[in-house]
Amino acid sequence: MKTKNARSSAFFILRALIASLLCLIAVTLAIFASATLPDVGERFAGGAVKLDKYPAEAPPRVKSKRAQSIPYTGAPLDLTPVTPVRTGKLQYMTPINPEKVPKTYHPEPYFRPTAKKSGGADAPSQTVAGPSTSAPASTGLNFEGIGEGFAGFLVGGNPPDVNGRVGATQFVQWNNTSFAVFNKVTGALEYGPAAGNTLFQSLGGDCASHNDGDPVVSYDILAGRWVISQFAVAGTSGYSHQCVAVSTTSDATGEYYVYDFVTDQTNFVDYPHMGVWPDGYYVTTHVFVVGPSGLPVAAPSAFVAARVYVFERDKMIDGLPARMQSVDLGQDFGLIPADLDSLTPPPAGEAEFVLAPNRVLTNLTDSFRVAVTWDPAPVIAIVPGSLQTGIGNAPCLSGVNSPARDCVPQPPPATGPDYLDNLSGHYMYRLAYRNQGTQAVADESLVLSALTNGAGSPAHGAIRWWEFRNAGSSTTQPTVFQNGTYDPDTSYRFMSSIAMDKDRNIALGYSKSSTTIKPGMYLTGRLATDPAGTMGAETEMQAGSGVQLAGGNRWGDYTSMTVDPIDQCTFYYTNEYLTTNGAFNWHTRIASFKFPTCVSAANLYGTVTGRITSAETGAPISGVRVALSNDFAGASDDNGIYTILVPAGSYTATAADSARNCSAASPASAGVAPTGGGTVSQNFAMTGTSKLEANGFTIDDSLGNNNGIVNRAECVKVNLGVKNNGCATETAIAGHLTTTTPGVTIDNPDSSYADQAIDQSGMNLTPYKISVSNSFVCGTEIALALELTSAGGTKTVQYTVPTCAGGPDQAIPSSQLSTSDSTQADRIGRDAVPSKCSGKASPGGGFAGTHYYKTFTFANTSGAARCYTVTINAGLGGPGDIESVAYDQTYDPTMISTNYLGDSGITGLGTTVDTASYSFTVPTGHNFVVVVNTTGGE
Repeated sequence: MKTKNARSSAFFILRALIASLLCLIAVTLAIFASATLPDVGERFAGGAVKLDKYPAEAPPRVKSKRAQSIPYTGAPLDLTPVTPVRTGKLQYMTPINPEKVPKTYHPEPYFRPTAKKSGGADAPSQTVAGPSTSAPASTGLNFEGIGEGFAGFLVGGNPPDVNGRVGATQFVQWNNTSFAVFNKVTGALEYGPAAGNTLFQSLGGDCASHNDGDPVVSYDILAGRWVISQFAVAGTSGYSHQCVAVSTTSDATGEYYVYDFVTDQTNFVDYPHMGVWPDGYYVTTHVFVVGPSGLPVAAPSAFVAARVYVFERDKMIDGLPARMQSVDLGQDFGLIPADLDSLTPPPAGEAEFVLAPNRVLTNLTDSFRVAVTWDPAPVIAIVPGSLQTGIGNAPCLSGVNSPARDCVPQPPPATGPDYLDNLSGHYMYRLAYRNQGTQAVADESLVLSALTNGAGSPAHGAIRWWEFRNAGSSTTQPTVFQNGTYDPDTSYRFMSSIAMDKDRNIALGYSKSSTTIKPGMYLTGRLATDPAGTMGAETEMQAGSGVQLAGGNRWGDYTSMTVDPIDQCTFYYTNEYLTTNGAFNWHTRIASFKFPTCVSAANLYGTVTGRITSAETGAPISGVRVALSNDFAGASDDNGIYTILVPAGSYTATAADSARNCSAASPASAGVAPTGGGTVSQNFAMTGTSKLEANGFTIDDSLGNNNGIVNRAECVKVNLGVKNNGCATETAIAGHLTTTTPGVTIDNPDSSYADQAIDQSGMNLTPYKISVSNSFVCGTEIALALELTSAGGTKTVQYTVPTCAGGPDQAIPSSQLSTSDSTQADRIGRDAVPSKCSGKASPGGGFAGTHYYKTFTFANTSGAARCYTVTINAGLGGPGDIESVAYDQTYDPTMISTNYLGDSGITGLGTTVDTASYSFTVPTGHNFVVVVNTTGGE
């Protein structure tokens, strides 16, 4: 969740600047002035701070949808199936910039109180690290994730909430509001970075328009699919949503089935954590009451329940309408669901595990077995229990802030108020589950970690970890097989994540910091044969070389340790660190490790492959999905080849693709039986119908100004591409063009197309013609609808054509000049001659003093040199007047005549004159900078 980062500061208003319009040809920048606006104060780079739904200052109030708080009535009971949308391939989607998505601000709900009473003794502390041979060794893969300096990404807030998962061939990292896909062997970037809601654009609604974060990336090892989710809050169609994407294959850059589950109409559902289980995707959450303001209530009564949701996995894998069930677990907090890691699933019908720290007593754990039934009637049942183990109260070493998140020490220049949030009182992502036996005779291990209090002085935090065991029962609670507190020195260890390989070796990752150690990334581990309750030597994965200053104290809600689903040996860990001191400059890192004694299980997998062709032409067809009876699937590439990596066994394979209108295959189904390390081949020939779709356009404005752009008062030839993305040839194609865009007339609306074979594309045989009126508003996109008739029937496809020079109107955010702004030691002289399009020589400077200024940057995207006009609207009666000057490309306040384009020229703007305009010409493709500065030294 993103929130503001703005700190109030004292100031003296010199001239307030509210901002403007940017139009075509004579582009107008209107800048208004007022002496009554509040100063926004110092602004950090990135402009947002995530304080776990709590802004650094009170945000603009969200308009309430309710007159008063709605009494809490429990978990929702809506069982209406949610219909998904199948997306196109992610690799072809244009990534959305997360900074362009409107932000939803929430004050922080009341966070977990400290357990007050002792529920038992602490576990023994391991104060001496074990041998280096007990820790996993680096594989040599260690690469930069999303963060400061990552190409195409700007840090927009704190914290990153570092989350990630390794799959069959890729690693997906999702840091709060942005995600990226990497090759898991080389670390090469395959997609991104992109805002999370990029995945959900085809859904529309709140999942498409919101990018609120709290993401979890899961991998369904039983089906070879990615399951990726984030929430949307304060929606227009229900307050809380869980947006879930299930990949159609094992390729994270491929297609997805996307769902929008409304998790609560009136309450704030926070901190979702997903666990993959055979009968559903389980998500644990915290539920907070929303008050009359439409925002979560910041009071002890705000937290009303821990809630578990279960989404209908079997339907979601096939892209079918899916149901959601939910149940409250009472007042538990920091809970986590079990997440399947092993190739062997739990016994059929076994209940899911959910663990939570007890809210009253330390060293006590609330345990729940959650069983779901979908048919014939949906039912969710809970078997509660209690485990005599848990966490203590980790110390908060500063605690002067409100809320007191300043807990984990850092070296200077950090001071106490800069200390980091330790996220105490939570069990940390993940509760990793592994069945070491068979489905019939289970031998189950679950590993978990959390922050607890360290031993000795000075006070510090340490990592508590567990291995629980169970034997396949759905009603019994797991028992502690071993546990320990990793505390080899007095450094503060926190933000942990844990996983187990196929040999029961364990890897544990975490952050570490102290008054002499900058926060960095570390890990340890243990061999299954090591003494119980011990971990090996500590490995430095990535040292920190900076400390976090301010930034809301936040250091993530979780990190992520996962194990390769194919080889079952290699661990991948991702976390955050800083390279320099600062507030909004975090980096992340991804690295892999393994125990040398662990032998890869990749030979337990086999490959099913084949070629998909057209029964009509024999040509290869791309995009056809081949599914196996165990839910693994693959899609054909441009050469018609599909490949499925699947556990060895016997399956039935089917091929179909409704998205291509490929409705039947020959054979209709086929048995395949890949052996471990082996490959079997199965081809399919597809039949179906055509599918005509839009395929780009070209513009010919040679009848106008011939600059390749649709301008006002032009007659333009338009060619509209059509492609047959179907399963059969289409003939007798004709198009009829219409538009609803004001100021646009279709002069030649009809044309025909050549016949199109499968995957063939073409343009209209004669150009369509459109006329654009003189009153047309430049920057308005032209919406064209092309009705296509053919031997196969009739359908309408849509095109959107950009227009005009300069683009649409742009607004400068409300702002003002103050003594906290940048200063220049000179200014341009005022010769009483506002510049014009024809140009003007710089009047030069020679006016020493302290002159405060702001800059606003625009771009000439018209494809030709353009004249722009700036209009200043200034309130009268200020303490001093202002002026405005424009510069080409860049502005250097020490060289005020360099790159000069034009200036306002007049005296008294803001004191005796309320409006001034000036013009200048900007070269094609250039940026230009508008400067507004004070003329006096006040």
